[in-house]
Amino acid sequence: MARRKKHEEHENHERWLVSYADFITLLFAFFVVMYATSSSNVEKQQKFEDSIRLNLRLGMGGGQGEGSNSSGIDEAIGELEMPIGGFPAKGGSKEAADFVARYMNKKVDEKDRKETVQGVYSDAVGVKIALAASTFFPAGSSKLKLSSLAVLDKVAEILKQTDKRLIIEGHTDDTPINDPAIPSNWELAGQRASSVIRYFIKYHQMDPKRFTSISYADLKPVAPNDTEEHRALNRRIEIMIVTDEKSATL
Repeated sequence: MARRKKHEEHENHERWLVSYADFITLLFAFFVVMYATSSSNVEKQQKFEDSIRLNLRLGMGGGQGEGSNSSGIDEAIGELEMPIGGFPAKGGSKEAADFVARYMNKKVDEKDRKETVQGVYSDAVGVKIALAASTFFPAGSSKLKLSSLAVLDKVAEILKQTDKRLIIEGHTDDTPINDPAIPSNWELAGQRASSVIRYFIKYHQMDPKRFTSISYADLKPVAPNDTEEHRALNRRIEIMIVTDEKSATL
């Protein structure tokens, strides 16, 4: 008896959908991985790009034109660590002063800034950090207060990021000194500037050759010596980061 022929199986014309679905799934997974990999590095990449732009701007001492769109870079600067030797070759750089100010704002809390930092600004020689001497020294003394050392440590972090020469200036008000060990405001201002230098050298291992100490006593006031508030402004330590050696007189 002849065998009955097997019923031919129905051909599936939709099998391609399985392969297509597998392909789409793999493609989706591939793009997910690519997106995750790229997004994890985008912040670092942006910081790197902004750091390059910053160094180019500071290295050329370039100013900002009125139409320049620098807000994005300026915001990124506040998050960047200071680049080594990032200060411009010439003095009078507002960008360098702004950078130091942002660094101080980031590293020093608001309460300490108000009590200790009088300002950060630039002149023809370089960038100055003005510190309120009354919060660093007892009245009529050149011995640093322990409570002020944390702020000095933050300042040292800035100074150690560049190899520029540093001039530490001591300033006082016009109140006469009545101490045999400190005959006048000349000695007081000079000893206070030297105390700051000694601290940077001893506790932060900074190169002594970078430092110059100057005493101006009460000869360069920033306000009239007519009120206690104004006298406090005149009692200050100014740390100059020299960016233009040709303009520096010492």
